[in-house]
Amino acid sequence: MKEKLSLEEIKRRFEKVKLIVSDIDGTIINNQGEVGAETKAILKDLKSKNINLTLATQRIHSSVVPIAKDLNISAPLITLNGSYIADINGNVINKFLIKPKKVELALKLAEKYFCKIALCTNDMIVYTEDNSVLKDFMGRIGTNYELINSYKNYMNNTIEIIMMGNDKHTIKKIQNKLSFPFKLHLSAKYFRSQSHRGVYNLEARRSKISKKTGVEQVTKILKLKRDEVAVFGDWYNDRELFKFGGINIALQNAVGELKADADYVTEFSNDEDGLGRFLKLIYT
Repeated sequence: MKEKLSLEEIKRRFEKVKLIVSDIDGTIINNQGEVGAETKAILKDLKSKNINLTLATQRIHSSVVPIAKDLNISAPLITLNGSYIADINGNVINKFLIKPKKVELALKLAEKYFCKIALCTNDMIVYTEDNSVLKDFMGRIGTNYELINSYKNYMNNTIEIIMMGNDKHTIKKIQNKLSFPFKLHLSAKYFRSQSHRGVYNLEARRSKISKKTGVEQVTKILKLKRDEVAVFGDWYNDRELFKFGGINIALQNAVGELKADADYVTEFSNDEDGLGRFLKLIYT
């Protein structure tokens, strides 16, 4: 477990911060999908002091734009766990597409092993009628889903592949086939569904891409140093984010592994406007 910093030391380090990077679900929004009043107020005040905010999330870009507009975010947004970086106006900084041959392989594996599959673009998740059940199991908040007749027209624009099955060994077998011998090009990870017992999900995207690489690109564009960046998170995929942040803050509701990696753990959860209350404590 990482040794925690005192509040006094945290305040001292925040004097250098010029960019705050926050996860969305479980961090900057509450369990009703709303940004807290204190968070909005303090972020507005910080922007007037040239301290900017951006969001780093698993969500697709189009589902993040309304939140970003509400918070008046001008910095590039990091979506699909670093695979797509663009501003609220759709100006693309970078996107990491999966090669069509890898998409084709995934589709063949899904058919062979009787798994459900959907493809993620920057603005929607597409699925066919045979895979429609997957939509109900994914639970990605604010996402645009589109029913299509065929995946053929989306082979060249896939940023992430999502698969689902009810047998762990089958999903793990698919993971191995997608990752090898293509491990230099594609990274596939599986995990057990939080909300549906006996369901396993697999996500595949370009290898070596993460929230961390996304933040690295954004800070390079903004010409910032690592100690000028503070990051906030709550979930396992934020551990990559914490590998870059100059100051790493976990919300009270964060998973234990992330709390262990954090420099400081907030007193309040996302459902208690934890991010806003913490920033108010630091800056007032």
